Amino acid sequence: MRYRIVADENIQITSELLSISENVLTLPGRNIAPSHLADADVLLVRSVTAVNEQLLGASGVSFVGTATAGVEHVDVEYLAGRAIRFASAPGANANAVVEYVLSVLAARDRIAETLNGGTIGIVGYGNVGSQLARVILAFGGQPIVWDPWQTVPAALKSPSLEFVLQQPIVSFHAALHDRGPWPSRAMVSTPLPRGMPKDQLFINAARGELVTDAALQALSANGTDIVLDVWPDEPAVSARQLAAVSLGTAHIAGYTLSAKVMATNMLVEALIGRPLKALAKETGAQEHAGIEQSPSVPIDMTGYQGASVTAWLTRLLLGSYDPMRDSDQLAKLCDQSVLPNEFDALRRHYKLRPELRGRSVRMPENGDDRLSRLVFALGALPVHSQ
Repeated sequence: MRYRIVADENIQITSELLSISENVLTLPGRNIAPSHLADADVLLVRSVTAVNEQLLGASGVSFVGTATAGVEHVDVEYLAGRAIRFASAPGANANAVVEYVLSVLAARDRIAETLNGGTIGIVGYGNVGSQLARVILAFGGQPIVWDPWQTVPAALKSPSLEFVLQQPIVSFHAALHDRGPWPSRAMVSTPLPRGMPKDQLFINAARGELVTDAALQALSANGTDIVLDVWPDEPAVSARQLAAVSLGTAHIAGYTLSAKVMATNMLVEALIGRPLKALAKETGAQEHAGIEQSPSVPIDMTGYQGASVTAWLTRLLLGSYDPMRDSDQLAKLCDQSVLPNEFDALRRHYKLRPELRGRSVRMPENGDDRLSRLVFALGALPVHSQ
């Protein structure tokens, strides 16, 4: 079957998608309207399109896919009532977000405490949070996790959200929802929980609405080092929110080529109801299962012979991706606040970065054996000189 598809322009158009449709209309996600769907069979969105009866009521759409893990923007009950098939892409950008967080730790000079057994509080134990916890453990750190909706290993499980928020580093990876008894919306609000350290590194790369604007201002007043990839009023960002953060990016933590290709192809598989390998055989298309081909040139870390483990790992992470570059782009947009169209433009024109996972890393001669273990923990391959 050849599908008529309407897609958010920020979705990666893969060869697999084109092999099932010669008619893909791409539009800004916030601008997709009922009139665009009059003749469509398939709607593919990201997080900015509200998918509900108002959008789909007069359409003949029979499949909706969101190239995201979160589904709070989709009225799944309405889709079920209309017998419209639905799929999401959980885990597609998990590694991208984990690498973003690790690069933030490097950019904010917090790698040493992680390598030396320090704790990091993780809110949310889904695809991203669980993978981040595994990497932190492999680094030698201690993750402390709060997620009442997931089964968390006893050795990692926090007795409360408040305890997690008392850790020197906190990273948010929870889904946004209003379900009781543990709704996540505004889970950090004012007054702030007691015991939050003044030198805390506070990272939110999940959903902006997890943390209220008032809480951000209170954290800033407390001296907290705040890093935001997502914002309470996104896509608008107020001047005072910009002033509160030490590093801020435009909701691009998951924006790698690997993540985008994988998300699209997960939706293609759900749409056609069979693996991509079967599709490739039928169409002759090259099937790459959503994984970016690793760059042919390895990352050369041989020049850091004799560097400390902390300095070496920091350089590796920032050499792969330095989030300050994206933070500077957001800060340059304007003097006061960031307008929605400016925020969306940064995302639309974002140059997808490669992931460290899957790449080869040239190692220094006679280097610390620990370096190789760290590279393996990142999903990369250490290459030693012969």
